[in-house]
Amino acid sequence: MRNILLIVFFSVSFCSEYYFSLYGAGEKIITSNPSNISLGWSNLFSSNDYIKSANLSNFYLSKLVRLSVSTDFNFSSINNLNYYNQKMNYFSFLIPLKNQKHGLGFSLSPYYRINSNIIESDYSYVSGNVDTDPLAYKTEYSFSGGPSIASILFSSKINSKLSFGFKFDYIFGSLYSHIKHNVYNINYDMDGEILYTSNSIDQYTSIKNYSGYGLKLETSYNTFKNKFVTSFGLLNQTQIKDYFYDDIAPGSLELGVNYDNKNNYTISSPIEFNIGYSRLLNEGSFILEYYLYKPFESDLYILDNPDLNKSKFNFGYHKQFSNNKFTLGSGFYIINSYNNSIKSNKQGFTIGLGLNMIKYITADFCLEFGKNKIEFSETLNENYVNLYIGLSASDRWFK
Repeated sequence: MRNILLIVFFSVSFCSEYYFSLYGAGEKIITSNPSNISLGWSNLFSSNDYIKSANLSNFYLSKLVRLSVSTDFNFSSINNLNYYNQKMNYFSFLIPLKNQKHGLGFSLSPYYRINSNIIESDYSYVSGNVDTDPLAYKTEYSFSGGPSIASILFSSKINSKLSFGFKFDYIFGSLYSHIKHNVYNINYDMDGEILYTSNSIDQYTSIKNYSGYGLKLETSYNTFKNKFVTSFGLLNQTQIKDYFYDDIAPGSLELGVNYDNKNNYTISSPIEFNIGYSRLLNEGSFILEYYLYKPFESDLYILDNPDLNKSKFNFGYHKQFSNNKFTLGSGFYIINSYNNSIKSNKQGFTIGLGLNMIKYITADFCLEFGKNKIEFSETLNENYVNLYIGLSASDRWFK
């Protein structure tokens, strides 16, 4: 129990980051344990065999109750502009059931996240007429929040070689958008230079509430040296309730936004497919994996950033040393993402270290180096370095 409480304290210390310091410009967050990431962002395998939650169909193998959390630190450079970000990535709680034949789990992770403040540097103008003077304005945008996923997991052994698992997802959360127009009168000084004097402030708030469900199924076939894993995931239609709140001052721009209103709409289901193979090799394991993701049919826009079709190929190798006291793993991946207007090619290398520090407590570290070529209205070249840190604590609650 002391080990579990230690990890609870670690996770609580990041709660404000996890819920409110949100990630990127409406970007879909891919959550995983560092021991999975070290194998080239594997969705199905782990470099640390002590963590049995690496794939959904096999976490029943753990004899212990296990709590896992992870966080990451991200640094990237896009066309010589530098960005830094840190966030809570993942939380899971797994319980073995009935003589190590079944397992039950719970996890919580962000799905889409945004925390952005944008201030326009240039003025926009509204022309006047006989009765009104021309106006200028600058706009400030503030975005925060996004949907998260809470999951219930179940894993079960069918026979000595075959097992399966499923995961039920509940999507929830809110995205907050605040837009403010700072309006100015236009005047001229004696030299003909433009003078801007404050006129009024127009502002409104939008709150999007998300709710939806999803299901993931996975099967695993194991022999002494080989393991085959397949998974299929489907999210049910996600409902979005969009509320608008107006705070427009008299005599302001009145730009025609539909204020004081509520819009309800749904977005179609994304699907994902994963297949992987693992083989014991030179007292370690080699893994090979392919992942395919088809997004929401109607674009899910958070700050005008749509979801993308995605395919991923990755491979990796890991080996344990010193009587399983520590593990080394490394991997490589290629990820291609696209839609009608955006194309991205991402390639990266990962290397990880797993430490079984004291009884029932493990720590995992992973470094990721990569580059991303993004083709949009212009070509962007991104280079990035990410550090992932995970802690896992176990305890024996049942005999």
